[in-house]
Amino acid sequence: MDSKKVRNSLRWVARIWGSAIAAFVLFFLIMDLLSGGTAEGISSNEMLTFICFPLSPIIGFIIAWKWEFLGGLIVLAGMIGLSILRPDLITNFLLIGVVLLPGLIFIWLGWPKSIT
Repeated sequence: MDSKKVRNSLRWVARIWGSAIAAFVLFFLIMDLLSGGTAEGISSNEMLTFICFPLSPIIGFIIAWKWEFLGGLIVLAGMIGLSILRPDLITNFLLIGVVLLPGLIFIWLGWPKSIT
């Protein structure tokens, strides 16, 4: 299998995987808002955690459809931020890995050619 086919296959795996994550997280976010979830009384730390997850993966995976490198960086930054703000989640490699892996694939696919 040539390199172009591998890259194209990985691109579609990352797109489908990222879209599934974004849709899943967005579904729960919308359901929480519809069930009366409010932003009243949340701390700045909780707000930053919300930005890191679920907001940054949703935005990152949407952007990655057009700009793979940028979208992957947004996902990576969100997961790093989440790990810093909530170190208790670092032990949950499944949560971090499931979200981070397609982001890393997007970074690899979109890596600027002039750097390599």
